Amino acid sequence: MGIILKGISESELKHSFFITGFRTLGEVGYLATRHIVLKRRMQRIGFITTKYLNGVTFLDEYGIVTPFELFYDKEYNVIVELNHILPVEKEWNVFSRKIVNWVKKLEIKNAILIGGLDKNYKTSNEKLKWMKTSKSDLNLQYPELDKQLIMVGPLALFTIYSEIKDVPATVILPYSDKDRIDPAAAAAAVEAINKIVGFDIAVDELYEDAKKIEEEIRKQLEYLQKEANRSGLDRHYM
Repeated sequence: MGIILKGISESELKHSFFITGFRTLGEVGYLATRHIVLKRRMQRIGFITTKYLNGVTFLDEYGIVTPFELFYDKEYNVIVELNHILPVEKEWNVFSRKIVNWVKKLEIKNAILIGGLDKNYKTSNEKLKWMKTSKSDLNLQYPELDKQLIMVGPLALFTIYSEIKDVPATVILPYSDKDRIDPAAAAAAVEAINKIVGFDIAVDELYEDAKKIEEEIRKQLEYLQKEANRSGLDRHYM
């Protein structure tokens, strides 16, 4: 696995905020990070390669997409890792560990990890819950995650390695629909990040175009799943 930077050095990225999320519950982590990258018109500064790199690409607003990309906002000193797809499951551990080791080397201010929390656990009107590692000094004006609620997957591994490696990390978990794509939950995550970083990113599109976004992402997910189930000689190329 490798981290390839283009046109920028690690020293220039020191003491940044780091933001990432994954295509899991409600697609919240993906929708939120992509919205931040596009609305801030961030500079793509690098790529993450893995042993079992997924053979998937497409065009986005900034050009040709690779599975795992790094973007930078110089004004606010923010790095965003945009994961267009999930890493292969057998690479979750090494993927998470190596990225956490890298952000530790950068002496980041805080790693902001975006996930989703099943709406079935919602008991009041709050939009999200959160938790932090022992080295994080952030205090958000939202309820903390209930004790004994289990996190799983790559976001959990990022959190685990951040705790082990003494990386300050804060996990943002908007309430999300587990059975469909949830742009409104992504909007709640972006609103929280606005307060942490100082951004002023509008989230109107995520609320107003929720049905359109949901349909676009649903079609993309269906295609990715279909491609994953096909043999190497039965794939669709354009």
